[in-house]
Amino acid sequence: MAGVPRVMTAGVTRVDGRAATGFPGLRDGAPRDARREAASPVGGGVDEGGTGDVIARLALDARVRRIAQSRRLGVAFSRGHVAGESLGSAVDVTGELIVRGRRVSLSYLAPDPLDRSEAKDRRKKLRKLLRRLAQAGYAADTRADLSLRLGLLGAHLGRSRHAGLFAALDLAAELAAAAAAAGTRLTVEAEPGLDQGAVIRAVAQLRDAGGADVGVALPASRPRTERDCRELATRGVRVRLDRGQVGGPGAVPRRRDADRAYVRCVQSLLAAAGSGADGSPRPVPTIATPDARLLSITEHLCERYGLGAHDVEFQLRLGERPRRQSVVADRGGLMRVYVPYGPDWYPYLVERLADRPGDAVALLRATDST
Repeated sequence: MAGVPRVMTAGVTRVDGRAATGFPGLRDGAPRDARREAASPVGGGVDEGGTGDVIARLALDARVRRIAQSRRLGVAFSRGHVAGESLGSAVDVTGELIVRGRRVSLSYLAPDPLDRSEAKDRRKKLRKLLRRLAQAGYAADTRADLSLRLGLLGAHLGRSRHAGLFAALDLAAELAAAAAAAGTRLTVEAEPGLDQGAVIRAVAQLRDAGGADVGVALPASRPRTERDCRELATRGVRVRLDRGQVGGPGAVPRRRDADRAYVRCVQSLLAAAGSGADGSPRPVPTIATPDARLLSITEHLCERYGLGAHDVEFQLRLGERPRRQSVVADRGGLMRVYVPYGPDWYPYLVERLADRPGDAVALLRATDST
């Protein structure tokens, strides 16, 4: 297969994503941790709905939500996975992580606005966050950046499909400028209900308007993402690669399909990483997955492409695989932690548990300890 590197394993060399058993970490001889995660939903394994669907349906029950969000239980339920509801708590958690050698990507959890006034209020809160990060010295060298859904700025408002997106883009431009002034960057997330191509075009406009460092977060579970990764890498656009939801509208139907698509996307991003022919640095891709198998494959591909510790960034969510976070940070690699905060934390945790049901054990243990 021309143009695609082949990672040698014990008698197997295919790395095209179509023969998953050809990847280190997906074979019977894989490390013990990788095998355990491959067989367990905790590792993003083969839970094709089932437990996750049950959790999602249960969480929609209004009584369950009221109980979970009660003050005492809510704090215990979200502890270690959400940085509280306030701006102050988010900044405090950011500082603690930076001291430990992590980088941070902050995401504000709030319901989509009901009107333009609420959308502007969301922008105001995020600008205040950027100011606080700059004042604390956390924004320098993009140690702490901002992860943004355009829906938070009203992209879903308006009678026409594009009216809300255009209005949200104006507010996002202000945030991109504020991030650049603070010394950091902005990552726009693809999200359900918004055309992925429209989100990518919005990112291009934000980059062209003010020269700010604006990247995009894409889900590998959407069939078009593989092509998008190739094109964006060629254009020098920074990409954060998430696995994304499986089986939803416009997504691949099975977890194994999403994993294979993830590997193909990683190949495209890593092939364009590192330094250019003239020695100029290229955008650093962010590999955002907790799956031990996919991380093992990524590390093998990094070796194959000759990439250094600062040519690729890894990202895990707050409270997710702390040992892995320490390993990457302690060896001098780029380890970024996705830190959500804000009043609408319940849907975030429900989505996380539906995607990775095994995490429910850790959350319930935190609840029982109060």
